[in-house]
Amino acid sequence: MNSDQVVVFGLDGQRYALRLHEVERVIRAVAVTPVPETSAFILGLINLAGRLLPVVSLRCGLGLPDRPVRPDDQFVITRTSRLTLALVVDRVEALRPLLIGQAVTPADVLPGQGCRVQTLLKLDGDIILIYDVEQFFDRAEQERLLAVQAADANLAV
Repeated sequence: MNSDQVVVFGLDGQRYALRLHEVERVIRAVAVTPVPETSAFILGLINLAGRLLPVVSLRCGLGLPDRPVRPDDQFVITRTSRLTLALVVDRVEALRPLLIGQAVTPADVLPGQGCRVQTLLKLDGDIILIYDVEQFFDRAEQERLLAVQAADANLAV
């Protein structure tokens, strides 16, 4: 049977997922260094093994109420083709196989989110949105993330 794996995580009681190949690792939340004059979704930077990573709140992109990072939050370190970043989540629940028959292609199911949502997953009686990290941020947002990362990397040298 053909399968893929997804990392299921929670935000404000909702469940979401990312494909495992987009996730580098999951770490406990650490102190975030704020960066002035950035978008609301960029919370700042962390230093992870010598790499400066932008910390991103998914809350504003998902229409959830904003809140500061809490000590019991987790960071999902994820990669796009252009950058690596930390996504703040309440908790990572599980690594789950994605079996044929569980996944439903969204098509026009979610107007306005179709480019960001790769698949809908039926799991434990819930519908879980599997996001495409590559498409989650538009070009301008990706450029801001790259600029924040590059500017602070230059300061650290």
